[in-house]
Amino acid sequence: MSLTLAILAAGVGSRFGADKQLQHINGSNTLFDYAIYDAINAGFDKVVLIIRTEIDPLVKSHFANRFQDKIAIEFVYQDQQVPEGIYREKPWGTGHALLCLKDTVTSPFLIINADDYYGVEAFGQMAQALKSNRPNTFYSCGYKLKNTLSENGTVSRGICEVNSQNHLIAITEATKLAKKNQTTVYDEDSDRNFNADTFVSMNFWGFTPEVFPVAEALFKTFVAYNKDNPRSEFYIPTVVQHFIEHPDYAIEVLPNNDSWFGMTYKEDLEAVKEEIGKLVAKGVYPESF
Repeated sequence: MSLTLAILAAGVGSRFGADKQLQHINGSNTLFDYAIYDAINAGFDKVVLIIRTEIDPLVKSHFANRFQDKIAIEFVYQDQQVPEGIYREKPWGTGHALLCLKDTVTSPFLIINADDYYGVEAFGQMAQALKSNRPNTFYSCGYKLKNTLSENGTVSRGICEVNSQNHLIAITEATKLAKKNQTTVYDEDSDRNFNADTFVSMNFWGFTPEVFPVAEALFKTFVAYNKDNPRSEFYIPTVVQHFIEHPDYAIEVLPNNDSWFGMTYKEDLEAVKEEIGKLVAKGVYPESF
């Protein structure tokens, strides 16, 4: 079965202060290079990067000598698939980026952030789940909240509530999370405490093309209500919520014990470089791809 890795790489990195998806981590390698390497080893045979037109030359130059003959690489442009007659500088969000894949992706696919590191295990888990070809079932990798925090500020996470079958029954956005102690994480915005082992979504979603008609209808409604709000964003969890509420579908959370890390803040960069350096030293990754 063919599997596609889709990478969200059109963001402008406002909190980071740069196009962090192109930030060099080890030599000239970016974080999404490690994701592609892990995806190849897990059995994925195609990569689609969702980018902005303005970074197209840089991204294509980046791949000039990488992953040659190892995996097919394609590009779609989020800024070219926008609602007609509405201009804004800010991208329309991850849910819109997902929708930009509809004319390119025809197989089960995994969609991830370009500026996050997910760990080797997650790609193998997702490949196995997608290849199981279970009807009306989508997937999310469930990271433990304690393994996804930043030392440099609060973070936003999708808090997952699951049932006894590890099916997602609710996902709630917590926007200012920080470690309180070894067992508790505190959200400043909602004044709530969460168990540090609570599952969170890190935008590591497994879908089939069945998701596209639903996303398209939801986005159309979203635009009608938010066309005059330049900061509004249509998120993947909005699409997921539809399927949570649909009795014929299931969103299965795949438990994962790996540590996630990413670049929310500029100050995160050195820690990310250090962690990747350790993995290269251990032989998990080569020096270059």
